[in-house]
Amino acid sequence: MVRNKVKLSIAGAQYAILTEDEVSYVAELGKEVDLAIAKTMKENPRVSTTQAAVLTTLQYADDCRKATVSADRLREQIKDYLDDASSAKAKADLARHESEKVKRELENANLEIERLKAQLASVLEQLGKNK
Repeated sequence: MVRNKVKLSIAGAQYAILTEDEVSYVAELGKEVDLAIAKTMKENPRVSTTQAAVLTTLQYADDCRKATVSADRLREQIKDYLDDASSAKAKADLARHESEKVKRELENANLEIERLKAQLASVLEQLGKNK
């Protein structure tokens, strides 16, 4: 795999990172971390750079964990929806088959009615001739 070297400046310190990720992606992450640490230091002027980095890391770890839990919940919901959809499809298929069966039975019943009508007409005709 290709390794890319990325130079980052975070909280005034320079870092050279070897990564398999795209240079622009890692550079964007570096900018984001630099801004987050700067914000923490601005909001808490008494913290050192190291303390700001630790607080920022804790915030990112919290965000990551919450995002993972949320993604897991969404995966479970999607699985439930897929299970429900599969069940509904199976029920719809069964209903369709039942409907087709009833339709065939109705067609057969109509044919039988027509046969019986013809038979009745024949009997009535026979009775009419015998009078």
